[in-house]
Amino acid sequence: MTIRKSIWVARPPEVSFKVFCEEITQWWPGGFGGKEAKLHLDRAVGGRFFERRPDGTEYEIGRITAYEPPSRVAFTWRAPSWEDVTTLVDIRFTAEGEGTRVDLEHSGWEQAAVTRDARGNYDSGWETIMGHYQRAVAPTA
Repeated sequence: MTIRKSIWVARPPEVSFKVFCEEITQWWPGGFGGKEAKLHLDRAVGGRFFERRPDGTEYEIGRITAYEPPSRVAFTWRAPSWEDVTTLVDIRFTAEGEGTRVDLEHSGWEQAAVTRDARGNYDSGWETIMGHYQRAVAPTA
């Protein structure tokens, strides 16, 4: 039941990782708090993955479980309606040719009915998110 997405970007892993983790606020298209909400990813294991809404309130989506520049970042994921259920997102950046293959795995959907029911929306949602990321990391002419 794991969601898997892979894309290729024409940038080295160091740049690809940096854009994903350090510039996530600039390219991620809003969050649970609406399109004005901005995502933030702390750059250390145990740090927070959260959104900050325009009114200054924050929602913690999860915690960083792996931070290994420039090859891997992983974090827990919890939607507001999931109560105490969390899933895991693991993203790997691997040099491939003149660029980087970015592999995303989102696991843990089998835990509860609420996550099993949401899986289809996340499957298509990750397509959208990875498209935004791919455009953000693309080399400029």
